[in-house]
Order: sequence, then C-alpha cells, then structure tokens
Amino acid sequence: MSKSFKLLMLIGAITGVVLVGIYLSRRSDTAPEADAQASLSEPTSPDTEETNRSAFFNQRARREASPTVSDDGSTGVSDINVMSGWEGKVDEILGSTRPDADKAKQMVEMFPTLPAAGQEEVVRHLTNLLPDQDYGLMRSFLTNASLSENVLDFLLDDVLNRPNSLKLPALLDVARNQQHPKAAEAKNFLTLFIEEDHGNDWDKWQTGIDRWLQANPD
Repeated sequence: MSKSFKLLMLIGAITGVVLVGIYLSRRSDTAPEADAQASLSEPTSPDTEETNRSAFFNQRARREASPTVSDDGSTGVSDINVMSGWEGKVDEILGSTRPDADKAKQMVEMFPTLPAAGQEEVVRHLTNLLPDQDYGLMRSFLTNASLSENVLDFLLDDVLNRPNSLKLPALLDVARNQQHPKAAEAKNFLTLFIEEDHGNDWDKWQTGIDRWLQANPD
C-alpha cells in the first residue's frame, strides 16, 4: 500500500471524527431548547385554570372572614355559618318586650355567627343589657384572642365596670395568654388593682388576686 493512500485514509478518518463531534455538540445544545419549547407549548386545560382560580378566591374569602376558634377554644365567627340579615335580627330583639336579660342571652347566642361588624354592634348592646349574674355567658368572648381589636376594646371596657370578683379573674385569663392583643393591658390593670407585679408567674398572680379579693369584697 502506497504512502499516499495511507495518508488519505488517515485524513478521512480524522475528518469523520471531527464531523461526528460537531454533530453531537449541536444536538446537545439544541435539545434543552426543544424540551423547553415543548413544555411551554403544552396547553393548559381551561377547566384546570378555572378550578385553580376558584380555589384561590375561596381561600382568600376564608382568610378575610372573621376568625373561628381561638387558642383557648372559644368560638368566634364560623366562615361556614355567617348570619345574613343580622341587622334586622338585632333590631327585632331590641324592639321586643322581653326582659333585658333575655335580650342579652339572645344576642350572646347569635354572636358566634356574626361578621366582625355585627359582633361590634352586638357587644355595644351586651355591655348594657347583660346583668352581672350572667356575665359568664360573655366572658369567653373577652378571652378569645381571635376577635377584632375593636370588639376586644369594648369587652375590656365592659369587664372593668363589672364587680371585682368578675373583673380580676377575667383579666388574669387575658393576661396569661401572650397571643391575646390585650394581654399587656390586662396585666397593667391587674398591677394597678393588687399593687403587685409577678411577671409571668401566673400561680403567684392567682394567689395575689385571691388575697386582694378577700380584703376587697364586692
């Protein structure tokens, strides 16, 4: 075999290797783009889009509804069972000839099903209608950390006008819940009443309150 022929075969082999390398390189570069284009071009089902959109708005509506249950287990507003036409119901109760205590009990019963605006309206009336002997019906509202701040303001003002035997234990329940928006205020009021500050030692707070109530009965 002549040297010229061997040289031609060598050049051909080298050229073939180079061409194969170029081909494979171009294929690897274009493959991701093709996959990306294929992914982008896949159609989204209109039904899927509508389902996702509905789920989003339903979740947002639930978040915007008044809270339902607080850390202490008391009930706020159910996003499933919110009362409609509550204004007329409140007017109906207030306009009835029933005793104030009965009117208050009706409002206490409807309170958990009211939106925030309805709770604020009803609390205004409860502070005037609910007698001290029935305050236990409304105490769980004050300790419910999930209610709106306006409602909690009315409830806190109300309990400060109740007898000491109702007021101090309720304030202690609020103060001991660090997640309650009125916890700091409740602790400040307790400090003013019993003239002691026990920090977060709730057993000492309870002992101090019991001792103060014995010395300052209603």
